[in-house]
Amino acid sequence: MCFSIIFKGSKKNLDLMAANGTEAKQWVSGLDKIIHNMRNLSRQQKSEHWIINCMRKADKNADNKMTLKELKHFLRQVNVEVDDTYAAEIFKKCDTSNSGSLEGEEIEHFYDLLTHREEVDVIYGNYAQTEGQMSSKDLLNFLLTEQREEVPMEEALKLIEKYEVDGTGRKTSGLRHRGHCQQKPKRHQP
Repeated sequence: MCFSIIFKGSKKNLDLMAANGTEAKQWVSGLDKIIHNMRNLSRQQKSEHWIINCMRKADKNADNKMTLKELKHFLRQVNVEVDDTYAAEIFKKCDTSNSGSLEGEEIEHFYDLLTHREEVDVIYGNYAQTEGQMSSKDLLNFLLTEQREEVPMEEALKLIEKYEVDGTGRKTSGLRHRGHCQQKPKRHQP
């Protein structure tokens, strides 16, 4: 039983041969699930997926490590303009193994430094009654005080639902600090 996977763009089709019809159906079913899941990614998941893909592209030799040169390439890919001195400084700060490349948790640390937003820390410090989580009431207070927007509670709950990165904050009707900032990717792996 033969079937083909047809890619968009300039990628060649992938022709496959299954041992039998059941195996072919399993392949098709699995691929349908992957396509469905990719189409239904949250905004956060799409952003994280994009960052990880950019990291993979920057990892020219596919060794799951990032050299300073690869790091600079990655920064250009994600439209972050930094001078060479600053890039070297971030790289050195993250290269705790002193290996001349970043891997695993060092890449996560680099990502945290890149996405950390001090102004969000200040907002949470001023408005979140619970450490690291802004309740719907806290969010309403922030919107009224800082944004000069009077919105109903339902709107605050919709914002929490939209921007909370996982179910934790949604269950408690709160927006965690990470809901405001992009959550870090789990690991840089091709």
